[in-house]
Amino acid sequence: MRKLCAVMLLAVLISGCAGGKPPRDTYMRATTFSHLPGWGNDNYLAALKSFQGSCRVFAKYNGDRPISKLTDIGGSAALWHEPCNEALSHAIFTNQQARKFFEKWFAPYEVADQSGSHTGKFTGYYEIILHGSRKKTKHYKYPVYGPPRNLEDIKGSSCISRTAINKGSLAGKGLEIAWVDNEARLFFMQIQGSGMILLPDGKHMKLGYAGQNGYDYTAIGPLFKNYCHDKIRSADQMMAWMHKHPKVGKEIMENNQSYVFFKEQGDGPIGGQGVPLIPERSIAIDHGLYPYGTPVWLATTLPHTNHHHKHGYHRLVVAQDTGGAIKGAVRADVFFGRGHRAEELAGSMNQTGSYFMLFPRKASIPRHYQSK
Repeated sequence: MRKLCAVMLLAVLISGCAGGKPPRDTYMRATTFSHLPGWGNDNYLAALKSFQGSCRVFAKYNGDRPISKLTDIGGSAALWHEPCNEALSHAIFTNQQARKFFEKWFAPYEVADQSGSHTGKFTGYYEIILHGSRKKTKHYKYPVYGPPRNLEDIKGSSCISRTAINKGSLAGKGLEIAWVDNEARLFFMQIQGSGMILLPDGKHMKLGYAGQNGYDYTAIGPLFKNYCHDKIRSADQMMAWMHKHPKVGKEIMENNQSYVFFKEQGDGPIGGQGVPLIPERSIAIDHGLYPYGTPVWLATTLPHTNHHHKHGYHRLVVAQDTGGAIKGAVRADVFFGRGHRAEELAGSMNQTGSYFMLFPRKASIPRHYQSK
């Protein structure tokens, strides 16, 4: 898992068992596809591809099993098997067929929080790229650690705080899986929870989340005003500034004692549901509220950046991940993929908007989640 337990860039910039605990802060009202802003103007085949990944997980579930063990929203797996069987049948070839598939099998619900507000926060994350080596050199000197074998026993202890690790508490224990040339970008790879390292021979390593040291995450964005007079507006500006000022940059980073460990993986990045994330078709949501695999219609905007103008962002995505900062009824983190565009948009994404959950038509929404 990430994670992509990654704490998301909003935090940088600024459980119940089903039926076992009171409902959490979400309310839903049935609506129609015609009331979804922008519905009818999307690439539904791309959304279907993302949904197929979730369906391969659902196919392993016994029909009587709840689709989620954390919430009673979504019903049993059997209700998802029917649409998933069609989604995986390879009988859908056109964008129009994909649209009709979702309209046939699902019913949309407008989501609100406890106060009745349909508006929430939308941020972004991405697969960060670093330059590094499997061996330490004068140029590649910042270690990327795998988890200690006894991580569960020492979580939260002072020996694996960020400060202690920076001072060498894990050095020489065989936990180094790579070395990189930029400590600030390594810090942000820990926030993202996954990444890719480009090696000197042209090959690459894909890294995924393998554990965390047990310390709570602390946002560093608000700290920059105490250290510099530059206007720091986005994650890429933070990384550039800390890399240019490494001593102060380390001091800023050590305000956040949370530390993420990695493992090498063949595919990636992999979200909380255990499926590969698809750029701009996979999102992270509050998994305590909504089941993984739920199709979601986004109604928000993309941010204004140096290379992109702010504009409406309406599309069908699938809830396939979660994160420590992703909490609440109307809250999502959009996975933007990798590369310059992904890094720029994810680093600046801090928008308001709303969304609509799509559940199988045969699934009933428990009364305590229905809008008053």
